[in-house]
Amino acid sequence: MVTVPTPPSPQHGRSPHDPSRQGSGQSGTSPSGAAARGDAHAGPYDPWAAPPSDAKADPLPDEEAGGALSGRAEIRDLLLVLVALTLAGGLLGLLWWRLAPPVEYISDGANALLRNTEAEDTFAVDGTFALLALGLGVLSGLVAFLVRRSGGVGLVLGLAVGAVLGSVAGWRLGVLLGPGQDLAARAVEAGRGGTFDAPLQLGSVVVLLAWPLAAVATHLLLLGFLGPRDPEPQPEPFPQWAPPPRA
Repeated sequence: MVTVPTPPSPQHGRSPHDPSRQGSGQSGTSPSGAAARGDAHAGPYDPWAAPPSDAKADPLPDEEAGGALSGRAEIRDLLLVLVALTLAGGLLGLLWWRLAPPVEYISDGANALLRNTEAEDTFAVDGTFALLALGLGVLSGLVAFLVRRSGGVGLVLGLAVGAVLGSVAGWRLGVLLGPGQDLAARAVEAGRGGTFDAPLQLGSVVVLLAWPLAAVATHLLLLGFLGPRDPEPQPEPFPQWAPPPRA
């Protein structure tokens, strides 16, 4: 029985140092293979997807410096407006003292009684203070807008807090400049049947909010209608279609 020899396969016929054999053995680590494996884990290709970007970018030095300067400017505006309006409260006190209608009392020799119990002079005192405060509020809001048209949080806070302090200062100054507060002593001094003016006083402390409300409202209205406008955002460019990479 004759046996036909089996021819050797190409793998056995090649030398282990054959360059073609070495190339085939290292084909698994080729760049194309690595890219193929990477694409398999990356998921399907989306030509409309946004380009990858860093999740968190460190702020630039220029941006940090600009933020620090803006913060200092806001604090400076707050302090300047607060001091200016507090000092302007002296003007409110002087005007209230000069323009408020007098409230007359009559003395029975020991006590002070209202001369006209049906008169509305006491309401007129509060109304005079409120009208003066509203006028100063509109004026201060207008001046603040003309000085700094860009506005700012510090400017608005300075108007609100400074106007409250100015109202309190004007109230206390008007009381100090007006007639004395001791009604019994003044009644004794005036004698029986004598008349004298009542001290300046506010029937309701709510009128102290007239100045800050008018100042902030005037400033915000002027800023909304006449202030600078923010630039409109530009539409993002339409992404160009790119063919998927070859495997």
